[in-house]
Amino acid sequence: MKKKLLALSLALALTLTACGNNGGGESKSGESQGESSSQPAENIPEKELTITYGTDLANMDYVTTAKETDHRINANLVDGLLDNSPTGKLVPSIAESWKPNDDKTVWTFKIRPDVQWVTHTGETYDTVKAEDFVTGVRHGAEFNSEAVYLLQGVLKGYDEYLASDFSDEAWDKVGVKAVDDTTLEFTLEQPTPYFDSMTTYSVLYPINKAFLESSGDGCKLGAPNKDKCDFGAAKMDSILYNGAYILTENTAKSQRVMTKNTAYWDANNVHVSKITEVYDDGSDNYSTIKGFENGVYSQAALNPGWADYEDYVKKYEGKTHYTLPNGTAFGVVFNFDRQTFNETNYATDETLRKNTHEAILNENFRKALRAAYDVVADQSVDNPVDLAKASQRNINNAPDVGTLSDGTMYPQVVTDAYNEATGEKRDLNDGQTPFFSKEEAMEFIEAAKKDGVVFPIHLDMLVIETSDRLVKKAQSMKKSIEENTEGNIIIELVMRSEDTVVNIAYKESDPKAMDYDISTFTGWSPDYNDPKSFVDIYSPTTGYYMMATGLGNMEKTKDGKEVIVNEDLKKQLGFMDYEKLYRDADKITDDMDARYKAFAKADAFLIEKCLYIPTGMKARGDVVSKYVPFTRAYASYGLADSKYKGLQISDKIITTEEYDKAYEEWQKNFGK
Repeated sequence: MKKKLLALSLALALTLTACGNNGGGESKSGESQGESSSQPAENIPEKELTITYGTDLANMDYVTTAKETDHRINANLVDGLLDNSPTGKLVPSIAESWKPNDDKTVWTFKIRPDVQWVTHTGETYDTVKAEDFVTGVRHGAEFNSEAVYLLQGVLKGYDEYLASDFSDEAWDKVGVKAVDDTTLEFTLEQPTPYFDSMTTYSVLYPINKAFLESSGDGCKLGAPNKDKCDFGAAKMDSILYNGAYILTENTAKSQRVMTKNTAYWDANNVHVSKITEVYDDGSDNYSTIKGFENGVYSQAALNPGWADYEDYVKKYEGKTHYTLPNGTAFGVVFNFDRQTFNETNYATDETLRKNTHEAILNENFRKALRAAYDVVADQSVDNPVDLAKASQRNINNAPDVGTLSDGTMYPQVVTDAYNEATGEKRDLNDGQTPFFSKEEAMEFIEAAKKDGVVFPIHLDMLVIETSDRLVKKAQSMKKSIEENTEGNIIIELVMRSEDTVVNIAYKESDPKAMDYDISTFTGWSPDYNDPKSFVDIYSPTTGYYMMATGLGNMEKTKDGKEVIVNEDLKKQLGFMDYEKLYRDADKITDDMDARYKAFAKADAFLIEKCLYIPTGMKARGDVVSKYVPFTRAYASYGLADSKYKGLQISDKIITTEEYDKAYEEWQKNFGK
């Protein structure tokens, strides 16, 4: 998503993620208390950090945005109930302890009594109270948060409130209440053993009601009007802060600065006093290493695409390491119902447009595209070949959110489900290439021809023209697909400005405005520690990705009845069958092995029908770094990957030996 949400990631993914911290972490669904996300460290000198970014901050209303480009800032400005330790353990944050009832339908959190809200100038505004979390949930619902899907079917009465008149009477039926200033209680629709991990995501973050309602008439709870509400606008004074940092500068396509919040409740664990993010459009793929060598940046990746790459490898021999695997899944999204054709290389021709639409609806065609795509070659554009292969992801889920009691990791569970359903023998684990085959690509082409698909098929794909990295990756993708289908599939690289691509493929939420045939700008990180966090994004009724696919979710008829948009098309493609697998899996709450196996069937079905093509993780790299390893929060879910709290920076480059030793120790202590 995160992913996040991610969710999506853009041109400078590696430099955006600093340490690249993503990975496993088990949440503990019992009573926990008494420790922060990291233990206070004595005599650690504070440092300043400068990094690059590629997409401007658009929304500081942290409970309503699901975009990683917003979260990477917002996650540092406001804390939620729980956080993660550097070893992946779920630990207290604003809540100092938490406990579910026996069947995990009611969760109670005790709020720290001394956490302060401050303004953008650092002035104390109020104390954080349990009621602030209630306000956050209600505001997110009323402003149609991009993350409402996370609480739908989970929080008691939430779905009904979304369809209500937003009155106080309607809100009183929603399962969240402040018992007193320091006691917060959630009542859920059904047992939810992973609910505590959900609180690490910002849709459950707090908002001070008085400040919210002072931000415009449209901010008033019960009477929302986005046009008359300034809360969360992309400016420093639009929110209150209770997190490790305060945003003190934000200039579009230039620079933004976060400064340590001296009133922060856990200030002893904030070792970077100032974070400066400098805009980089990606046109110079040497910019980060230049900045590193000039003492500006504290980390940079070595790029195999450089003409003098081997010289850098020799120069930093013994001083690099690979960033860790992560929970994000990127891939190729199909637009199954394209309505807009402003950004195109071919679609002015009505016949070609019709042929492309019919091809995308054809399963054999989609499988031909998948078989022809050399993902490893694509990822080798900016990574060593071994890392490119290791970073390949073949399922639409994170590897560690559904580990069976016998230790079997989730990708293997999906592999087993896929092979059982198809009779095939493919390995869907990370680092494998189960579908790449020119022979199979041509077999699927012939099968698609028998289905009536008229070749060659043209596919528009947006590319940010100023990003050297993304242009080269797109060219690699085009080359492999066209060669391995012998020209039957033609990838049209639609070169456009960053703003154009970001607005269409990232920010746009209207399915009718998705102006492409396929998109590679879609990535997702788990919001919480359960396979559902990925499986639900392709739900034909509530799925976040239904926008990117051009299909949409639900809409109201004139008589007020809710209907499924494009239901017949979704049935034809198989999404309604996927929905049944998803909903059946989510009913299983008393046997986690059975739950994970049921979700794996849905994940396997998505791959079997080739409704989406997973390709890889969020960008990894071979980095030279001064970041002290494993000092900041770590988890594959929630917003841990965006937080700088705990990060320590060395005066010297971390050697390969030092990193390997720290990694070995980290593995021993993981989850503890």
